[in-house]
Amino acid sequence: MPTYETETTIDAPPAAVWKHLIDVRRHDEWSEHFRLRGEPIAGGPARIEFSLFGISTGVNVAYQTVDEPRELRWHGGPKGLVYGSHFCILEPLEGGTRTRFRHGESFWGLLAPLVVRLLRSKLGGPSYEGFNEDLRRRVLS
Repeated sequence: MPTYETETTIDAPPAAVWKHLIDVRRHDEWSEHFRLRGEPIAGGPARIEFSLFGISTGVNVAYQTVDEPRELRWHGGPKGLVYGSHFCILEPLEGGTRTRFRHGESFWGLLAPLVVRLLRSKLGGPSYEGFNEDLRRRVLS
């Protein structure tokens, strides 16, 4: 199962990072890279919107895990071709005053290796690092 993972450190406690991550109604205000739609409830429907080769697109997904303030995970995509489990993991650092934000996706299906190569090449695919930076700026603003 190919996985693409990024990481950043945010100078705020996990609860502060979580507050912005799950406030999906306001993602348009700060995220240029991903916009999550749908109330974050485990098992509930959602949609992830992003740009692929400069074209706005999206995928219907379902929330898998909503574990405040530790993990947000959703999954979806065309099964058999490329199905993903997208994760955001918040780990407290320095006594809980800072957060390690791990963000990535594991893929299954025929096109999974190609998708991970695309993400690593930065050739117009969704920017996980960009979302990380968007979230960091939002939390610190």
